[in-house]
Amino acid sequence: MKQIKGVGDYAAENLLKLIGRYDGLALDSWTRSKFFQLHNAGKKASDKKVARYYARFKEWRGLALWCDMTRDWME
Repeated sequence: MKQIKGVGDYAAENLLKLIGRYDGLALDSWTRSKFFQLHNAGKKASDKKVARYYARFKEWRGLALWCDMTRDWME
């Protein structure tokens, strides 16, 4: 997918979710900011820290991140 002009890491990871691959975290400024609020007392954290946090979900880590970041949408 990344061979298509204009498709980078973020877009590719989101496109892969559409075909059942949920392992990519697809981090952008919004998900990073939301992670900082929910899990890091509002302080910035490295992408590696975010990845470590969701690593326990293995091949489902991208879906776990998305559910975690959007959980307040259902309240």
